Amino acid sequence: MEGGYFCGMEHPLPAFVIEVEKVRRNLELLHAVQRESGVKVLFALKGFALPALMPLVRAHVSGVAASSLHEAVFAHTYFRQRVHYYAPAVRPEDVPALREIVGTWVFNSFSEYERYALQLSEDIQIGLRVNPHFGSSSAVIYNPGRPGSRLGIEPRAAGHSLPPRVRGLHVHTLCEAGPEALEKLLEAMEQHFGGWLRQVRWLNLGGGHLLTAEFYDVGRFIEAIRRFWERFPNLETIYIEPSAAVVWEAGYLASRVLDIHSSGERTWLMLDVSFTAHMPDTLEMPYKPRLWEALPEVDLRYPTYWLGGATCLAGDEMGPYSFPRPVEVGQILHFHDMAHYTFVKTTFFNGVGHPALVLREGSGYVVVKRYGYEDYKGRLSG
Repeated sequence: MEGGYFCGMEHPLPAFVIEVEKVRRNLELLHAVQRESGVKVLFALKGFALPALMPLVRAHVSGVAASSLHEAVFAHTYFRQRVHYYAPAVRPEDVPALREIVGTWVFNSFSEYERYALQLSEDIQIGLRVNPHFGSSSAVIYNPGRPGSRLGIEPRAAGHSLPPRVRGLHVHTLCEAGPEALEKLLEAMEQHFGGWLRQVRWLNLGGGHLLTAEFYDVGRFIEAIRRFWERFPNLETIYIEPSAAVVWEAGYLASRVLDIHSSGERTWLMLDVSFTAHMPDTLEMPYKPRLWEALPEVDLRYPTYWLGGATCLAGDEMGPYSFPRPVEVGQILHFHDMAHYTFVKTTFFNGVGHPALVLREGSGYVVVKRYGYEDYKGRLSG
């Protein structure tokens, strides 16, 4: 694996551990969905970007989606093809580099299209992002489909003609959603943007399709896509952009208990990882991550603890968790499903030690990256 070294039956702590075989199974399912439904699967880098696994991802998808210049360069480097590109706003100084590697460029507004479309060659497909006023996430921070969202063109604009070079529409308002949410999204798109849909060649349904989750009814997804295509036969291509689905339940964060500390009525397990620096979604969403060693639900008849993160932020904490037996200093705890939207969002706040990036292959481990002082300093100096 790129930049990695084999480390046998153990790995450094703390560490994000990606289970390669589970990633492969997820990708094989997505590849089958692509074949059965006719959609083209684009891998969205925003949720997971690990160079060591890009050859495996590339073998199972039709392309890659990027949302910044750096992601686009990464995508072009590791996927060896032109990139599907969307960003909420375009930095003018990025345009020259982007137009050399982008194949499909989605603009967030009419004004952005007018500002940049003439700078793009005719071989670059142009699309517009739209907001159909439907989103599947109950958390406002993850719902771009709300009225007044800065992401995409609202339905009231659909009375205007599409600009001449627009060949497709892009919508992304799902979040870890099932097929019933997809059906509602398609209804909202037809209701608000049906006229535009009949004029374009392709539709990108964005991410949030949790096709690899155990609960997902893949057959219902395929049927919804087929019915929609029957209503809009002019569409040559329908894309989806899963990211979380590629690595769903395919990675964990291994952490060590450094101290056990009592304060008031709470007993704290002080960890070598941080919720704010290493698992920011747990505080942003918020949600309580599952621990392999803990009971499924809090039960005060058992030893019960709160978890303290490694930074000085007062809110860097999570809990409570109940355990079948008392926890000890030095014990290793495993946070479940920590591959997507984890290490791509980590920070060096407080200079805390960063979890290593590790691949698990069979019974052995390959260390892809270990972080040290130079990584911290490099964020702050040349």
